[in-house]
Amino acid sequence: MEAAPSSLSLRSLTRPLQFIAFWLAIVTPLAYPPLLLGGLDSQSFLIFVGVVALNVFGLLAGRGYGDPA
Repeated sequence: MEAAPSSLSLRSLTRPLQFIAFWLAIVTPLAYPPLLLGGLDSQSFLIFVGVVALNVFGLLAGRGYGDPA
């Protein structure tokens, strides 16, 4: 039964990170329309790529957030 405390502490760390990643995946697509409607010059293209990367990270890291423990 030594594994229970370590898995509990690991779960207590991953749950808040999953929460943040889940909401990051939900909020980041809101930045797509303004970036695309404003035109993609070199600077805004890099910002767009960064927002897409954050969205993909949020989708992967936040997966399973609402699942029961």
